[in-house]
Amino acid sequence: MNVCTVGRQRLGFTLVEMLVVIAIIGVLVGLLLPATRGTRESARRMMCSNNMKQVGLAMHNYHAAYQQLPAAFGGTGQFGDEVFSGVIDNGGRLSGLVGLVPFIEAQSLWEEISNPLPSGSTNYPPMGPSVLDPNYPPWRTQTNAYRCPSDPALAETFALTNYTFCLGDAAHDLHQSNDQTQRGMFGSERVRRFKDITDGLANTIAMGEITVDLKDRCVSGQYAIDRTSAILDSPILVKETIDPSRPSFYSLTTPLSERGRGTNWADGTAGGSLFNTILTPNQPSAAVGADATDGIYSTASHHQGGVHVLMGDGAIKFITDSIEAGDPSLPVPILAEGNIKPPTPYGLWGKLGTAASDDEIDEGF
Repeated sequence: MNVCTVGRQRLGFTLVEMLVVIAIIGVLVGLLLPATRGTRESARRMMCSNNMKQVGLAMHNYHAAYQQLPAAFGGTGQFGDEVFSGVIDNGGRLSGLVGLVPFIEAQSLWEEISNPLPSGSTNYPPMGPSVLDPNYPPWRTQTNAYRCPSDPALAETFALTNYTFCLGDAAHDLHQSNDQTQRGMFGSERVRRFKDITDGLANTIAMGEITVDLKDRCVSGQYAIDRTSAILDSPILVKETIDPSRPSFYSLTTPLSERGRGTNWADGTAGGSLFNTILTPNQPSAAVGADATDGIYSTASHHQGGVHVLMGDGAIKFITDSIEAGDPSLPVPILAEGNIKPPTPYGLWGKLGTAASDDEIDEGF
């Protein structure tokens, strides 16, 4: 025996040991990546909740300033007059989000909107031109407070929104000032005051999430068009638009809106940026006839299992997809003769949407 080798210590790893270490590291990385993604989504979900809280504060400040809430849909000019030259008025289809702009720390944007704005060869009027005018700078200006960090959509022509107003269980005459059909906290061409919310601010949804169209036929970001009025008599028929082999997507034979949901923050029309509490969250949406008309418009989000909603008192609630929603085969209610308030047929979800229907809601829903 060579005495020089006595007590010699082996340095380094063998190939087998190295492969074992690499395999262990790979397993650990595989375990950590989902946890990291989950942590990131939790942070985005918290940011989304904070953004909606900011919008809720803006809503309350708006009410304090004007003693009323903004209309979900209104503006200068008359909706449907088709005067979209870009220099006369906004065609009466502004979203209520426009009115909240000065209360969300976006004063410079509000100054542009509320005053005459020369741009290029055009002198735009106060409160802007048609929301379909792509040359008007404010309609292209993104307000971060109106965006959910979990939504991956990128703006194409107009700035985007993930937060919008609740119509309650209303689906008729959505673009008209009609007290018989508008049962939510917000409506078109009409305003409410907090005192009008007799069901209680804490029990009434003011705003909620929608997802922006990703051009992938996903039910959460799009809405079907050219449906018959039968969907107002039995909203569950909207589900006939779904692809049976892919329940989260519309079938290839279902005609869809060209614009989709949330793709134009200033547009207050129902298809693009309103929702009703009829079908549960993340269900399909559909318009009766052409674009932006009466119909069933669902709330949606990229958060797992549900959506954020803003209650009238400013609280943020997370509503799960499985919320109790009554019988979706029953017709959408309207006020009966003598202004009798019919109960909502859509369970707890419908009750949370109505503003003055004397609905009883258990505390801690």
